[in-house]
Amino acid sequence: MQFIGFKEKEGNLDAENGGSTSQTKLKANLVAQIVAFACGRENKENPNKDFEGSRPSSVLVADRLTPFALGSILAHFENKVMFQGFVWNINSFDQEGVQLGKILAKKVLAGCEGDENLLSYSKLLGIDF
Repeated sequence: MQFIGFKEKEGNLDAENGGSTSQTKLKANLVAQIVAFACGRENKENPNKDFEGSRPSSVLVADRLTPFALGSILAHFENKVMFQGFVWNINSFDQEGVQLGKILAKKVLAGCEGDENLLSYSKLLGIDF
């Protein structure tokens, strides 16, 4: 489980409710969820409410959601996928679905060339070429 949080609110909107602001509640929930996954809870009265702990998680925290922070988050996940691919001996950048998408995109650009599926989906999406 990965969590992403921001220390400061976005914009000037931060409603107060029940003695705290929405930003304060978001930060409290971020911390609470991490603790819930790490520690869990045993409920002897109602086993349905047991929650297993010892679940690993990580957290990315930035001061604010800015274009730079968003780009950094995207780069982090892109590098994570690339590294996992190296570890598992999978070329993360040469997947069959991506290759098929490239082939189909060429057909779409050529006017769907008799491919009724491509033509009907283009019309369904309201996309004209």
